[in-house]
Amino acid sequence: MRPETLHTADITAAAIVGRVLAHDVQAMVGTERIRLRKGHRLSAGDVPTLHAADRTVHLIALEAGDVHEEDAARRLARAVAGAGIQIGDPHESMITLRAGERGLLAVDVERLLAINSIPDMSVWTLFDAQIVRDRQAVAGVKVTPLVTQEAPLVEAERIARGEPGILRVQPFVHRRVGVVVREELLPAAGERFREAIMGKVAWFGSEIIAIIHPTNAVTTVIDAVQSLIADEVDMILCAGVTSTDPLDVTVQALDRLAVRWEKRGVPAHPGSTYWLAYLGETPILGMASCGMFSRATVLDLILPRFFAGERVTARTLAALGHGGLLNKGMAFRFPDYAGPEIAAADE
Repeated sequence: MRPETLHTADITAAAIVGRVLAHDVQAMVGTERIRLRKGHRLSAGDVPTLHAADRTVHLIALEAGDVHEEDAARRLARAVAGAGIQIGDPHESMITLRAGERGLLAVDVERLLAINSIPDMSVWTLFDAQIVRDRQAVAGVKVTPLVTQEAPLVEAERIARGEPGILRVQPFVHRRVGVVVREELLPAAGERFREAIMGKVAWFGSEIIAIIHPTNAVTTVIDAVQSLIADEVDMILCAGVTSTDPLDVTVQALDRLAVRWEKRGVPAHPGSTYWLAYLGETPILGMASCGMFSRATVLDLILPRFFAGERVTARTLAALGHGGLLNKGMAFRFPDYAGPEIAAADE
């Protein structure tokens, strides 16, 4: 690129057409106030405004290998946008990316960091694994200078290439859920739990096909789990479990069923005693009493991943340690079971 300075007397169509304006210019042309913004690609029609401004103007002449900021932003947006992401139009050289559907936002943080480490490239997003609604703004893209070069843009496109995309929305899919409850609850509390867990599952567009209350015996818990497996549930929730007790009836039952224990305990609070196991391909998530009624525990961070079609693993749970202090400031991370899907604070 080549910077140029033009004084009022030197401004002609031949001198400005195709150049990029490096700063804002405002002027009265007749009875109309016209504003030319920085980054504007000048045309012959802009000559009267520049003359009326009666000031020295700074321009940028594009040379071979140069890319205007809006063209570069469009390319960068297309590079980082994966499935379920809608690309907007440039506004003052920035492009907003929006969710194309309700679901779970997935961000490849490592590749995002790599792109943002390239000169001139900037991509900012919501947090990975954040629940988003249809048309919610989830990211912004901008190329910092008014004119960049082809090389850094090509490098960003190279990093972004391949599947899955750096930024995507995983829609919630219908799941059949079975629940095993060993907690001895009074009738009112039992109904409260039933309403709470059915409401949570329904919020994701899924359904609970059975809530089984086995007696406090290993064999009845085994029967309950096998019954749900026979019904081809997609996941099982076990409530009222003491995971720290090796003689806990549910733990003994799952050991006899030869489940694969994925992780016992989660680095987050509340919910640090939760656990995850797999019986074949069916996930079994165990939650203590504290998760039976609360709307903000580890359970409510894990459920969105299940319902978005992820295979939750020990690594998934281990990663919850970063941000695992689940206080009121973390409210934005949880499903809004009681109200609108997501508050429209970003609009």
